[in-house]
Amino acid sequence: MPIVREESHNLTGGEVTSPPPHLVGVQEALSAQNLDPRDLRGATTRNGRSQHGSNFSSDAAFDGLKHWIQGIGSGGAGTAYLGSSHLIGRIGTTFYDFISGVAASIGIGGTQGSIARMAPLNDVLCIVVDGLAPKQYDGTNFANLTGTPPAEAKFAVVHMSKLWLAGDDANPQTKKGSATNNPNDYTTSFDAVSITTQDGGGDTIQGLASNRLILLTFYRNFTDYLAGNSYANFSEQRLIDRGLVSPTGYTSAGEVVFFASDDAIYMVSGAQVTDITTGKMRTTYRNISDKSKISLGLKGDLLLVVDYGADTAYACAYKFLRWSTWTGQAWKVMDTANDQTFYAGADGGSTTQIWKLDTGSLDGAASITAHWRTPNLGFGWPDCPKNLAQAKIHAKPGMPTTTITWYKNGASIGSQNILTFATAAAGEHAWDTVAGQSKVRGQFLGMKIEWTGAGTLYGWTLYAEVTADEGEVPAVS
Repeated sequence: MPIVREESHNLTGGEVTSPPPHLVGVQEALSAQNLDPRDLRGATTRNGRSQHGSNFSSDAAFDGLKHWIQGIGSGGAGTAYLGSSHLIGRIGTTFYDFISGVAASIGIGGTQGSIARMAPLNDVLCIVVDGLAPKQYDGTNFANLTGTPPAEAKFAVVHMSKLWLAGDDANPQTKKGSATNNPNDYTTSFDAVSITTQDGGGDTIQGLASNRLILLTFYRNFTDYLAGNSYANFSEQRLIDRGLVSPTGYTSAGEVVFFASDDAIYMVSGAQVTDITTGKMRTTYRNISDKSKISLGLKGDLLLVVDYGADTAYACAYKFLRWSTWTGQAWKVMDTANDQTFYAGADGGSTTQIWKLDTGSLDGAASITAHWRTPNLGFGWPDCPKNLAQAKIHAKPGMPTTTITWYKNGASIGSQNILTFATAAAGEHAWDTVAGQSKVRGQFLGMKIEWTGAGTLYGWTLYAEVTADEGEVPAVS
């Protein structure tokens, strides 16, 4: 019988000497981890992370994180200036500025373990948390918002140049918007606004987010949005009969908002809602046992959906709907600075730390181990046993030493093989070949390709020899 070949996509032109006509897709793998979903060339090791500053305390979670630049504007004669930079976080009941890498206390208060929300408006950072009157921080002073804001608030966001507050226990279905560009004025004669929604029955506000065009109000079982651009034409409407499942399960940047519901991750652009948990990610997400420990972070076109109860992140290049699993990620809160530094605060552990994500090639001092596994291949004749004859791997030159683990009928078998690739001096592409092992014989064959360090896997080819005419013989074209 002839030798049959299967690969990630059809090979053409024999040995590849130009940009490859086949690529390794992240979602076509039976399993994969620590890959960058934004790289469409193949399977590329994700970026690493580096610690910001020192360890701050022992086994305490971050319950809020916000990067804020005070004083962005014009410095006279049309000259732009950039004010002071702050990285505000909450540990226990204390608020700190971590921008220098040292925990500098700025204030205290609120219920321990509650998530703090922060929103900048009119050169002050507005801060709210359960059990505390709404605060403002001007870079020096931590003081109450003045005027008549809610006595308590848990959620804060800026939308249409107003500070919106909600979460007052006495008015759990009410949100208030300040006067335009003034977080300290809630007088309706100066275009402040108060909106109470009762159509949710006992459901109460669980979060606020803006995508510039609309203001989203999350409840546990549905999501509403505020349309319009002033108090004269605001109108509240139902967006979707899906609600927010986690207190840290939403994030926004520019014209998009993402939020975690019971069954999916949704992206909201304008008033259009898209379920982005496609393919295998849909089952993976639904199988997360405790969705109350989901947090979302956003950097450019990279979305992190972190199951911090399991120290695992699901990274999504949401413009292409490509997902990848990232290990060792226990991020409870995240925020992205104006310069695209992606900050994350850990959910406790042996030390309390802030990390810069998606940077460098190491996780602190540790190399990143990535893997990609083929499907279980039947070679066009699923009920007939085959011997694995040969595997060829196509990678970017300089790919680290690579380990091949063989699979027979879905289970690993035989000894591992080590592959090495040409250096960058050899050109744009590198190949290595390994012969099959006698143990790798069955109806379904496959392999896992694993490497430690920065590398890109472009493609693969498996050859198998049919050894018996069993089952239905396929037609020969």
